[in-house]
Amino acid sequence: MEQAEFTPSYLTKLEECSEESVYAPGYIQPHGVLLTLQEPHLKIVQVSENVEQFFGIPAAALLGQSLHRLFSRTQVKLIAEFLLQDNLERCNPFELKARVKDPHPQPLSRGKRARVRAQTFRSTLHRTTEALILELEPQPPTDKTHAIQFYFRLQAAILTLRSAIGLSDLAQTLAIEVKAIAGFDRVMVYRFEADDHGVVIAEEKESHLESYLGLHYPAIDIPVPARKLFLRNWVRQIPNINYTPARLIAIDNASNEPPLDLSDCVLRGISPCHVEYLQNK
Repeated sequence: MEQAEFTPSYLTKLEECSEESVYAPGYIQPHGVLLTLQEPHLKIVQVSENVEQFFGIPAAALLGQSLHRLFSRTQVKLIAEFLLQDNLERCNPFELKARVKDPHPQPLSRGKRARVRAQTFRSTLHRTTEALILELEPQPPTDKTHAIQFYFRLQAAILTLRSAIGLSDLAQTLAIEVKAIAGFDRVMVYRFEADDHGVVIAEEKESHLESYLGLHYPAIDIPVPARKLFLRNWVRQIPNINYTPARLIAIDNASNEPPLDLSDCVLRGISPCHVEYLQNK
């Protein structure tokens, strides 16, 4: 592997990335939908522009509307009950079900109705100082047999991890088990040192891939705001690094407000520098 050349221009670019807002990018990853709700009536005051892809309703048509526009009374009542909890994280994730319209229906003959189908969403709620956030990720139909197999595979992985001896063995076992369960081409365990530079301490990969094991990366490679988010959110999912961001559209009287803090959001958009970093891997 060629070693990265840290020229002055490259270092300047990394420093600029460290200053960009990783907490409030103003957009999300498009594999789900994000809604900002105003309590207590759960009025939609902000929505990701890709909502039409999932519900068949344009974003502009939802702003200022009640959440009942998307979900049944029973489902909205479920959310209202969750909001009575002291800690919303205890409720997450949960399922919401909706009847959704095809956003690109085929021409219908006279007398026929637009196609409507049932959809289950993996849902999470977050409260910030500014708003209530609801995230929705469409879920495929559940295969009970697969779910049971996954459960036993996970149990076996936990037992294997418990038998690890020392940090090095634990890290390598973790990489092996995560790759086996998730099916990724490569799984690495990355450790931050005292001076904030990072080192790959364990790796499991496909045989055709070049190894990153033992490589060291400078502290500037991962900006301070991003490192803080690693501590705050232990799981970060990026299904597609070549994605097109879905902008957050706000109701007119909220358009001048500061960008929404998405620190706790699973759909939070990726900073341009991190996208470039992953694409260059």
